[in-house]
Amino acid sequence: MKYSILGKDGVKVSKICLGTWPIGGGMGAIEQNDAINAIHASIDNGINFLDTAQMYLDSEHILGKALKGKRDKLILASKLSSWKNICDIEKALENSLKNLQTDYIDLYQIHSWQESIPMEDTISKLLELKSKGLFKYLGVSNFTAKQIKDMNKFSGDQIISSQPHFSILFRHSEKEIIPQSNDLGIGSIVYSPIARGLLSGKYHPGHVFKKDDARHNHHTFENEHLEKGLKIFNILNEWIKDNSYNPTQLAIAWTLYTKGVTSAICGSKNPEQAISNAKAGDIDLTQDDILEINNLTKDISIYDLITPKRFS
Repeated sequence: MKYSILGKDGVKVSKICLGTWPIGGGMGAIEQNDAINAIHASIDNGINFLDTAQMYLDSEHILGKALKGKRDKLILASKLSSWKNICDIEKALENSLKNLQTDYIDLYQIHSWQESIPMEDTISKLLELKSKGLFKYLGVSNFTAKQIKDMNKFSGDQIISSQPHFSILFRHSEKEIIPQSNDLGIGSIVYSPIARGLLSGKYHPGHVFKKDDARHNHHTFENEHLEKGLKIFNILNEWIKDNSYNPTQLAIAWTLYTKGVTSAICGSKNPEQAISNAKAGDIDLTQDDILEINNLTKDISIYDLITPKRFS
């Protein structure tokens, strides 16, 4: 596993970050033992960076159980997902600490921009809680480039990370969000590097997910995107020069060769997926490799921001 420093003054994190939305049941119910074994397999294979959130169902509880005796060697990230007033912010953080069975979080992130109260007030409250030692570093998620720039300035350059949606299929974030963050000394932790499974080769046009899977009726899973994801999967499969890795691992590794990307968040439901994702952090690609892959996929990739405007 390779490691990098998150942001200009941050902490050393693995190139692959374990995303725990699936472990919490976000992509369908899974056995708790499978979830815990996936967490342990990730750690055993070099992953020291784990990401969860207030809204990730049972994720924080499961992590709390799985990390007993292992916490001090790991970088634990969570997110503030829902708040309507200042008091909600402290309550959410306290609940996360309780669920995770820890007295501090390494990276605490604002899950998305909210208008319920001024974002400046949210940042101010979080910096107050940071000063009390409840978390070490401040990050944001799903912010626009302008929002990142404005809030980083307001915080006194205390934001060290951003979580943008990014993959070889959905490339909108490479236009401004990732490069601007890099210029500001903010590391990008990209989520959905295999486009929620669209780059796994498993799903074909017409596929229907179970109702307890968050991908059921999700706006990114229209047939056009299923077709494009499958085309890119097949291109990567043909491009691979040996059998040392598979197309899904290559898709993950590709994101890590984008300037400004520090780590890729990969979800796992079981130890086999966890081990496969971790191996993506060891793949070496040259600039010529990246150029070849980009030339093969550039006319298929989507560069516009995908929103649910066409869906109910």
